[in-house]
Amino acid sequence: MNKVVESDVLASSPRLRQFLTYVVEETLSGHGDEIRGKAIAVEVYGRRLDGDGGGLGLVRVEAGRLRRLLREYYEGEGAGDDIRILIPTGGYKPTLTAVHAPLTLPEESGPQTTEPGHKHSGSRKWMVALGALFVALIASVFFATDLRPALTQNATDNNSAKLAALRERSMPSVQATNLAEQTRGMFFPLFDLKRQEIALTAFRHAIDLDPDLPSGYAGAAQILALLAYLSDDATRASELLAEASSMAESALERGPTDGWAKATMGWTLAVSGDTEAALRRARIAVDLSPEDGHVLDLVGITAIISNDPILAAEVSDPERPRLGSGRFGANSIWGTSQLMLQNYPACIEAFSMAAERGLPVSAPSLMMLATAQHENGEHAAARRAIDEMHRTWSGFPAKKVASRFFEHAPETLSSVIETLETYGSNL
Repeated sequence: MNKVVESDVLASSPRLRQFLTYVVEETLSGHGDEIRGKAIAVEVYGRRLDGDGGGLGLVRVEAGRLRRLLREYYEGEGAGDDIRILIPTGGYKPTLTAVHAPLTLPEESGPQTTEPGHKHSGSRKWMVALGALFVALIASVFFATDLRPALTQNATDNNSAKLAALRERSMPSVQATNLAEQTRGMFFPLFDLKRQEIALTAFRHAIDLDPDLPSGYAGAAQILALLAYLSDDATRASELLAEASSMAESALERGPTDGWAKATMGWTLAVSGDTEAALRRARIAVDLSPEDGHVLDLVGITAIISNDPILAAEVSDPERPRLGSGRFGANSIWGTSQLMLQNYPACIEAFSMAAERGLPVSAPSLMMLATAQHENGEHAAARRAIDEMHRTWSGFPAKKVASRFFEHAPETLSSVIETLETYGSNL
């Protein structure tokens, strides 16, 4: 279990590491048949079960994510493991399996058949079963020898010394930190306003859980500044930006060397139009958190609207080491930076391959893809991208969005507007 939770696959998912640790330990202590979604919701996610089923729904979704990440782990860095932990669908009790054959995960197993000539298949199954029992017995012996505290510490807090310190402070502090960490990755895609409102509610709850931590304020500030940036109502935008600035200041007061807090202040300043101060804060944030995926994304979008494509490219470079959230945002920032730098082939590659890499495709990404294709002489492809944008997002205000995002980059804005007009976009 330690090997799995310390893997790169689970590095950015502290709650899934806790989820796996909890169900494995409960199983090894003889309570596997008693594992229920309600217990996981309370013990792992700190949810209060009020009868609305929200906590149980979260556990089901998270269990699905954990199953997928376990598959990814055993197909990659854990391919050589002799013992594998699986969580069959329909429940949360894990199985420990001694591997004697290529892995078939329970959720994809079909009816088993015995082929002619495999007369020893029955004995082989018994060997596998006995091997799994032997593994479980060994594990239970270790579990009974006072190694459980060390196991729990290593598994749940491997990369979370901060959480260990917060646990000494209070459990609400741990809950607030985990909630903010999980929610901050919802910042992208930027134009999903319903998603942003949900995230804002979560960050406000993190502040309620522990008002002395910076993360809830940093998260709330980044959302409020974005909502201000996208608002058509000048009065409302001013109110949102004022609250965002207050939240960002609160984050920095509580975490003056916190990279996320510093990046949020940079983003808020960029939205307010103070691009020089914004970029200064953004560069400090990178120095403080050079591999934090979310901080890098926040710096990247700050650099784009402040017309610093070189910084945007630096923090979103596909070769740059990054931890945690940020895969979708990084690809979009990289593609946009390449458009601004007039490196059209790189921009085309970033946006045209997004779907194949499992990344969402958005109206802005199609708009920028079409612009790069138009500038690169690929006119038929540009028309297809614009047509797809209109077909899928019929009301997307392309010109307004372009004018806002490239307000300080007139040359890029001119290219985008020309592309939209060439291929018939009046929005």
